[in-house]
Amino acid sequence: MRSLTWLLPALALLAPARTPTGSPSPSPSPSPAASPGATVLIFLVDNSASLQPLDPDEKRVTALEKMFGFVAGHPYRLVLFGGRHEVVADDPARYRNDGQWTDLYFAFAKARDVMKEYPPGTKFKVILLTDAILDPQPADWADMDVPPMADLRNHVAEQTVALVKGMGAPLYVILVGENLPPAREVMGNAERAPGLILDMVRAANGASAAPMAQSLSAFFEDDGLLLKKFVFRVRPEEGLKKVEPVVKRIAAPARPTVEVRFFSILILPALVFLLLLIGIAVRSFPGPGDVEIVELGKDSPVHVAVDRLHKLQAGGWGSRGLSLVGDLKDAAATLTYQTSGVDLTGAGLDTEGLDPLTLELLSLPLDRLRKALHQYTNEGSKEEKIYVLNLEYMAQNFEPKEAEQLLRIPRGERSRVSPQDYLRAKTHLVGNDALRKSLTDPRVHVVTYGKDAVRRDLAPGGRVRMGPYGFIVTDVTPGGRKDARLVLYYDTIPSALGLKTWVPDAIQRVFRLRRSHERLVS
Repeated sequence: MRSLTWLLPALALLAPARTPTGSPSPSPSPSPAASPGATVLIFLVDNSASLQPLDPDEKRVTALEKMFGFVAGHPYRLVLFGGRHEVVADDPARYRNDGQWTDLYFAFAKARDVMKEYPPGTKFKVILLTDAILDPQPADWADMDVPPMADLRNHVAEQTVALVKGMGAPLYVILVGENLPPAREVMGNAERAPGLILDMVRAANGASAAPMAQSLSAFFEDDGLLLKKFVFRVRPEEGLKKVEPVVKRIAAPARPTVEVRFFSILILPALVFLLLLIGIAVRSFPGPGDVEIVELGKDSPVHVAVDRLHKLQAGGWGSRGLSLVGDLKDAAATLTYQTSGVDLTGAGLDTEGLDPLTLELLSLPLDRLRKALHQYTNEGSKEEKIYVLNLEYMAQNFEPKEAEQLLRIPRGERSRVSPQDYLRAKTHLVGNDALRKSLTDPRVHVVTYGKDAVRRDLAPGGRVRMGPYGFIVTDVTPGGRKDARLVLYYDTIPSALGLKTWVPDAIQRVFRLRRSHERLVS
């Protein structure tokens, strides 16, 4: 058992003179009435008598009333406690430090009863002043279903923590005296509080009482909305001068001061540093959403290197992304724009004995063949209309694979193919967009070098890897300064710390400060 008697000399020095006879002295509010929105403070004051009295003038009550003056304007209640039968509410005159035991469980049980006197929705703050040395009387727990052979102090501690958790009210503890936990418990214990006190505080206050949150709150020496301090230490020589700011601090409404200081001192500099790092790392080309445009001449191989110093089309120099090189040994890939290679003129077919209309349609390119079929259908003679109708009917019955096989036959082998079947396959091609695109569109052939080298055609939507970069083929379109433009969208981009991979594209675009996300490979 320990007492709060060391606090009384200092309290007595700061206490006001005794009030004249008949004048009322301050006392806890015995009534449960509280203004709407007000928080009721419940003081649990250790009244045990394990220490020698340090207040020869017997001014304990005056000092206690002085402490209540710190919370003027706040409704409050007082619970003095020792053992089970040494608990009394709202009677400062009983503050004599004569309790024979120290049992926190029954103190909190009394506080719970006091809280029930108030209407639902009333807010509370529980303030415990103690030396935190648990000393329960065995007789007080004889009817409390203590398990046989159980250590009474451990059992009382467990029951007290469970009770505090169920009360649902914030708990603040003012530890008095120099009693410290064992050395093995001090590491990581910023409050230097006994384990029981820490367990109670965490049970009552949840995540706000986590060690990290308590350390931050202690560092900034203030209470915030999220970072609150729940355990305070007061040494005997500090007395009321230390208790006053602590009680005022607990009673005051929460302010975001700690969070603001925490953000400005710790978070803001780290955030600025991170933003600078991101800005430096992602500003350079390439980044997500960037594209490279490669201009290609028909059947002219273009050698492409990666991450080589090269002059930019827009001016200046760059060292990241794609660039053109003249020597194959320096290249990461070779790109070639090729025509389809499929001859649709009908050359090589045995045309002897064919009628003039069949001969005419066989020699026409696809676009002109489509127009001719349309013209004969609408403006031709009866025989021509019937011919075209039969031709289109037979063409529709062709399977795409069958038509493709006929049209891909080399010119030197076409003599064995029926001209009528070839014309029907060609007419089928006019109405089959997918097959026509596959057979007639020019394509880009790529050859990559090094590990995992590939050799294949590139089509829109396809993927290709050149060096450390992965690309999606966005488009292959005729035109530009040469015969075609190959548009490559960056899909995989290595970068320092992987910033270009996990930082959202929208944030990266903010830091780039570039006029365009496109670049012409030069």
